[in-house]
Amino acid sequence: MTTTSIARPMYMNEGLELFEEWLAVRGMSQETRRGYAMDSRQFAKWMGQKSNAPVLVPMVTGNHIEDFIRYLVGERKCMPRSINRKLNTLSMFFQCMKKKKVIEESPLEDIERMKVPDTERTFLTRDEVEAIIGAITHPVLHYFALTMAYSGIRVNECIHLKLTDVNFDEQSIQIINGKGGKNRKVPMSSHLAEQLRIYLKEHRPHTDSLYFFALKRSGSVSTQYVNRILLDACQKANIEKHVTSHILRHSFASYLVSKDTHVAVIQKLLGHASLKTTSIYLHVQQDDMKEAIERIDF
Repeated sequence: MTTTSIARPMYMNEGLELFEEWLAVRGMSQETRRGYAMDSRQFAKWMGQKSNAPVLVPMVTGNHIEDFIRYLVGERKCMPRSINRKLNTLSMFFQCMKKKKVIEESPLEDIERMKVPDTERTFLTRDEVEAIIGAITHPVLHYFALTMAYSGIRVNECIHLKLTDVNFDEQSIQIINGKGGKNRKVPMSSHLAEQLRIYLKEHRPHTDSLYFFALKRSGSVSTQYVNRILLDACQKANIEKHVTSHILRHSFASYLVSKDTHVAVIQKLLGHASLKTTSIYLHVQQDDMKEAIERIDF
């Protein structure tokens, strides 16, 4: 079903600019807005190539969305979770267009999300985490990975930590404008606090950067560089798992689960809005099920 324009017809490139302004007003973080912009612009580029002409927002139909899904599956080889993320972005884009009176109805109204296989994510054991961190010889990145592993904060939250965000008196890390634009305070263990004091005293390069983890040349750290260092460390430690910066956060949560930490506490530490998100970290092992069965004594 074709959407109908209420105000003057608006081209996709105009709609994208309006959408990005709308996201900024809603207080979303720069990283979140960047993700939405990339996904929505990918669709706009695909629509332009398909039409071989400038595309008006009201021209987009449900059939176009379904064709886009087929393109993502067939040509781009995208996974269901990735496709659903792009569809959620487009849903928000057309929601914005509807609120701005550019269209009457969203073309995604009847579009179903793809079924995501219920597979457990990769996580590292305690020994694997220690081996990887020990294999990172770059001093700044060594303590960066250590902080992620011992605090569970997101890689972007770690990247954007300022010197003033780490409070050694309170033994806490203040996350400013985390995912969803939310702030939270994460406790530091005594071990992490001790290690970060060593980092500041002996390993942080002399720089004017306000970031806690700063490289001499750039004054900051990038996600790509962190992941490359982790890949090298895995090879040195003979660990064959596909490890990214997010796996350190995942392993933090999984380790707390293994220590019988209440899921609500893990939720708060990770900064999740709902327990449903936290539940992906609740790995159920065969031994756990066997132990549970042995407890039954009717």
